[in-house]
Amino acid sequence: MKIIPVTLWIYGQAFGRAWDCVRRNWVVSFAPLVYGVGLSLAGLLIGPLGIVGGLLFNLARLACVSSGLYLIENMVRLGKANFDDFLKGFTAYFWELVQISFILWIPMQVLGMVLASTPNGALIYFLIQITLYILLNPVPEFIYQTRSSGIELLSASYNFIVENWIEWFLPNIIMTVAGYFFLNFLSVLTFGLPGFLQLFIVVFGFGLCLTYFMVFRGFLFAELHGTTRRSRIYRYNARNAG
Repeated sequence: MKIIPVTLWIYGQAFGRAWDCVRRNWVVSFAPLVYGVGLSLAGLLIGPLGIVGGLLFNLARLACVSSGLYLIENMVRLGKANFDDFLKGFTAYFWELVQISFILWIPMQVLGMVLASTPNGALIYFLIQITLYILLNPVPEFIYQTRSSGIELLSASYNFIVENWIEWFLPNIIMTVAGYFFLNFLSVLTFGLPGFLQLFIVVFGFGLCLTYFMVFRGFLFAELHGTTRRSRIYRYNARNAG
């Protein structure tokens, strides 16, 4: 059962490094707010364009995701991120994200049409979406830490989850639940304040939680990827001995 203290040690390392990183880069927590405002404006401008507008909006959304991943990458890799990283990030992983979206979009569209006339088709489609979410959960980390792309990235994500599903999902679930209750508590705490101030505090709290969550995932992924439980035990023993 040596793997339990080893895994807890890995969690502690990731939690501590993420806390220190976010503390020194707390301004990044405003990025989700900026993305949200930008996408809202984009929706107003290109919404009337119909299908073309929907396509452009999805491309803008992927550009925002690319920027966010680039910010997280710099925080995890270098310990800092700045406004230049925010701007450069819109194109950093844009095409990788477009490629992955396209690879998944076609089979999901076909599957949706097939299941549309199938009894309980909606439930089956939902369960497939949940399965994909589980198997492809570490895709963001694979994109900015391994430079994998396309089918190779999807395969690598699947293999990672098969080998590390307990170590990966346990803290992810705990932090998601904790973040949910924290944001609810923040909403209650700010009740009665002017609307704009309450919204600002809650949105900033969301950005802070999301930033910490993604940075933690980045550090945890770096610890788990390319290692085995046996090698982690060996490294744990070696560091303790040192």
